[in-house]
Amino acid sequence: MSQLVEIFARVFGVRPDEVTDGLTRGKFELWDSLNHLLLVSEIENELAISFTTDEVLRIKTFKDLREAVESKR
Repeated sequence: MSQLVEIFARVFGVRPDEVTDGLTRGKFELWDSLNHLLLVSEIENELAISFTTDEVLRIKTFKDLREAVESKR
């Protein structure tokens, strides 16, 4: 799952070691709605997967994101 961490770190401009399951939208100030869509788009393009609108809306934490990606593989 290191590729997901790398994508997240690149989109938000943080170090990969700062990316943890506990990162939460709304509490991690860089993770706003625009960056959320950018993140999802980058993940879909780089990992060749697609999310439904409902799946995108359910992602609230990095753990949610990781589990959503794992369910697509």
